[in-house]
Amino acid sequence: MIAVVLVTHNSQRFLPELLACIDRQTLQPGIKLAVDDNSTDNTVELLTNIGFTVIPAQSGEDNTTTRIAQNFVQVVTAATVAGADTVIIGDHDDLWHPHRIKHQSEFLRTHEHVSMLASNGRTPNGSLRTTFPVPENFNQLDAKEKWRYVAKHSIATGGASAIAPNRISTLTVPTGWLHDRWWSLRAVREGSMWVDPELVIDYRVSPDQQVGLDAAGQGNNATWFGRKLRELPTTLRKMKDISQLISDTKTN
Repeated sequence: MIAVVLVTHNSQRFLPELLACIDRQTLQPGIKLAVDDNSTDNTVELLTNIGFTVIPAQSGEDNTTTRIAQNFVQVVTAATVAGADTVIIGDHDDLWHPHRIKHQSEFLRTHEHVSMLASNGRTPNGSLRTTFPVPENFNQLDAKEKWRYVAKHSIATGGASAIAPNRISTLTVPTGWLHDRWWSLRAVREGSMWVDPELVIDYRVSPDQQVGLDAAGQGNNATWFGRKLRELPTTLRKMKDISQLISDTKTN
């Protein structure tokens, strides 16, 4: 069964357009789930009006990155429990191309070795691959070459990705990681990652994004360097997480 999942927080500004996109999909999902993180606007009403089941967020984390990741783990886990074997992941502010669900679900159905499909999206400056380049032959690289690349570069944007949750060993995301980054690392280590050139969304950039292209300080070296210094303790912890991931998947 196919599930569409969202994580929301005061999202009413963007939701009408996104929900219209979902309604126009050429293949409709069997499950529509959202985890809502304490919205005080009409977000929940908008979602329930078109058939979404809305679950309150359980995360109590203060760190934005960890909180977002835990919210996505919660909603994907709930979709899996509800019977989903394909989960289309959405951000609350993107626009979906009409064939998105059909394309991604059919790919995962016909490629049983793939647990995470990282599709492309149109951005104001070109595409997601413009901001986060991926070698054209990534899918043909051997396991070591893939790992060397993905350990240094982000290759998956959650809002343009789909997963087959039953094919990945665990959805758990360590503290300090975003869900899409960690799931892509695990999928590469487990030999089940696929980078897809298909454009499936229009990625919208806004100044109030908590994470994403606009929040990443792209192209601003001073901002990037200062942020990296502040993140040093987190970086050291992430190195430990990666070391543990390598150890856990060393037989793959």
